[in-house]
Amino acid sequence: MSVFITLLLMVIIGGLIGGVTNSLAIKMLFRPYEAKYIGKWKIPFTPGVIPKRRDQLAIQLGELVVNHLVTADSLQNKLQEKEVKDQVIQLFNKEFHHFLRKQLTVDMLLNKLEISIDKDKMEKKIGDFVLKKFEEFIDQHSNKSLEDWLTTGAEEEINSQLEQLTHHVYKQIIVLINQPSTKQKIEQMINEYAQSKGFFGNMLLSMISGEDLSAKVQDLLTDYFRSEDGYSMLQSVLDNEWKKLKQKPLSDFQPFLEKAFVKDAIRDVVIRNIPVENWLNQPVQTFILPLQTKIEHNILPKVVDLLLAKLTENVPAILANLKVEKMVEKQVASFPTARIEDIILSISRKEFKLITYLGALLGGVIGLIQGILFVLVG
Repeated sequence: MSVFITLLLMVIIGGLIGGVTNSLAIKMLFRPYEAKYIGKWKIPFTPGVIPKRRDQLAIQLGELVVNHLVTADSLQNKLQEKEVKDQVIQLFNKEFHHFLRKQLTVDMLLNKLEISIDKDKMEKKIGDFVLKKFEEFIDQHSNKSLEDWLTTGAEEEINSQLEQLTHHVYKQIIVLINQPSTKQKIEQMINEYAQSKGFFGNMLLSMISGEDLSAKVQDLLTDYFRSEDGYSMLQSVLDNEWKKLKQKPLSDFQPFLEKAFVKDAIRDVVIRNIPVENWLNQPVQTFILPLQTKIEHNILPKVVDLLLAKLTENVPAILANLKVEKMVEKQVASFPTARIEDIILSISRKEFKLITYLGALLGGVIGLIQGILFVLVG
């Protein structure tokens, strides 16, 4: 009976020693958090292993993250996955629809972006831009004729307008010829011409009065222009003038086009016909809604593709600039030791208990062996 008690005591003592030793060893990984002193003498094994080596741990963790966890290759491969692209597109579409629901005018949007727009300055800049392009166009194509720039449709429209112009001029000429002032002017011209011829002219006026002769001339001119020949003559004159005008190079018009009043007129026409204020007060959705389908199905996917491709290409440079290892090192170094202990224990508490139990088991086995040896020797 005494042998059994001896063996039991040896097993219990060995188990306690093994369990307590392992438990103390685990505690000494973290405790104490700071070095302990007796006077000036530092107590050995203080602080614990992890607090003592925290700086080295921080460096090693930083290198581990950069070299094995968050690497450039792993990030590049992740960014190239279809799931990532689909998620980004969904996010963009969500934000796009959210933006469309907002009632923002162009002016309000620009203010949110801290972009200041002065209506008068904007109108002036647009006018100056159009005028500059107009001047560049004239300089670059000064050797080309007006005909070179006329499309078939434009020339047909001009010919149609020319026909209307001919008819209008034709009617106005007849009206002008039949006015009393025209008759008076003709009579004055006849009298002046006759007087310039001296005796024979005065003799002619004594036989036929200037008034009768002017009336006759007026009737003849009216009859001629009312005839088909008169209309054809007028039409031929205008057609020939138009043909000559088409053949002229732009350089012939350049002196006129470069005059200040012409440029001012062009600028004023542009400014008057560009509703800048209306644009600024229009909801942004007015301009976007007609393009909504195209933006969602074509533009946004292409933007995401370009964004991810550019991001993938620059991952190594981004990681180098971010200095992730330094960030991890700094964060770990600034962590309270108690917090590190809580994190590790929350992950490995069960394993640490098993280590303690294993120590107790081994201690018990060793105690049993010692007990058997003690009994045999004794």
